[in-house]
Amino acid sequence: MSVRPLSPVRSAAAWAVLTTGALGGLLFACDEVYADPVTAPFTSPFGGAPDSGLTTTRTPPVACSYAPQENSPCYQRNSVCEYGSSPDSRCNTLFVCANDSQYGTYWTEQAPPSCVAECPAASDIVDGAPCDLGDAGTGPEAELHCSTSVGTCVCTTGRDGANAHARKWVCTVPADGCPANRPLLGQPCSGTRSCDYGSCTSKRGMRMLCEDDVWQTEIAECE
Repeated sequence: MSVRPLSPVRSAAAWAVLTTGALGGLLFACDEVYADPVTAPFTSPFGGAPDSGLTTTRTPPVACSYAPQENSPCYQRNSVCEYGSSPDSRCNTLFVCANDSQYGTYWTEQAPPSCVAECPAASDIVDGAPCDLGDAGTGPEAELHCSTSVGTCVCTTGRDGANAHARKWVCTVPADGCPANRPLLGQPCSGTRSCDYGSCTSKRGMRMLCEDDVWQTEIAECE
């Protein structure tokens, strides 16, 4: 397969698909297989019956079946595929299907994986115990996400300034029926369920939704 040349337009398109936080609110389709659109009854934000005759159209996501290659073609704009082993998306590789007016849609890798530190032994992680990141991260935004036998544990100072606390380990045990470790974006799944991995206790924790046979992010409602 030939590699398409990069262009200033492509570079701008790639950065345009970057999102903030935990990529919340996106529906992810992570393959080069086209999925037929489905329609759903239109529901007015002002209330009223949903069977008004109007429908909305969306394209259901398709699970990632392989690791995309930089600049290779893709077919569903804004789709995302995540590859790695960390519960922290910053430590994994993210490919986004970007769009260029000249070259069309193509896979582009986002910022290279960047972790502040390596996770300690699971036996050294105790929920609620103080923790530090050494020279790897001293500011309040620095976090370390680790998968343990008791769930996802994060060395954090809280999800935001309004909920700040001294740096400590905060562990989230997934609900029954949920994977012990956070699923990757675009990973195939079955059924419909919502699973939390520290979305309300840390800055980069995520709530995952299995829907349309694909793991996606779900916006968390925190008290």
